[in-house]
Amino acid sequence: MPQSFLGDYHVHTRNSDGRAAARDMVAAARRAGLEEVALTDHGPRNIGVGVNAANVFLRLKKKVAGWDTPDIRVLIGAEANIVGLNGEIDIPAAVYRQLDLLLVGLHPYVLPRDWATVRELVLANQLQGRSCRWRERAMEANTRALTAALEKHPVFCITHPGLEMPVDIEPLARVCARTGTLWEVNVGHCYQRPQELARVARWGVRFVVNSDAHQPATVGRLEEGWRLLRAAGVPPEQVINLRH
Repeated sequence: MPQSFLGDYHVHTRNSDGRAAARDMVAAARRAGLEEVALTDHGPRNIGVGVNAANVFLRLKKKVAGWDTPDIRVLIGAEANIVGLNGEIDIPAAVYRQLDLLLVGLHPYVLPRDWATVRELVLANQLQGRSCRWRERAMEANTRALTAALEKHPVFCITHPGLEMPVDIEPLARVCARTGTLWEVNVGHCYQRPQELARVARWGVRFVVNSDAHQPATVGRLEEGWRLLRAAGVPPEQVINLRH
């Protein structure tokens, strides 16, 4: 029997690189039978796809507060970019503390905060396909920056961990378990494997299945994520947005 979901907590709008207005994405979530949806556009230092400025999130939150949506709860969050090796992100605390949730992820094309980050986080990832040395260097920097971000900020979930930018799963999973950060199963990119998710689950990490939708048609289409988790042997109670 197919498993149904309560919410989709990673959805983009035209404020960043989504293809539809916020109202259209919420309407799609309602049609998908969700009880909750989170609008989580890219932070401003994601080159070419981020919001114009961090206060865009606050303006959207104020706008949504005036909507009449009794049958669905609309959350406003942000998908922050990591821009420093020590876990710095591109959403100020003064902004994210006013949002409903904070997502954090690694992205290959960002404006970093310093030259050390350019070298270790940006350049190493661009060159990782050329040699094992560069891949190992990229993995070390990615894992270091991401775990530091989880220690510094109240992160709801890691977005698409390991997508294009490799991470060391066990150290990252241990930090997720300690901080209560969710591990995202990203249906939009469909790159994850059951073996990887099983390694994460062994540390007691909880999961969230998200669409990473950039258009209305894919909001709430989360069934593939549960198929992966079930293949990994993850019990339903370890997935926060499954209906039980």
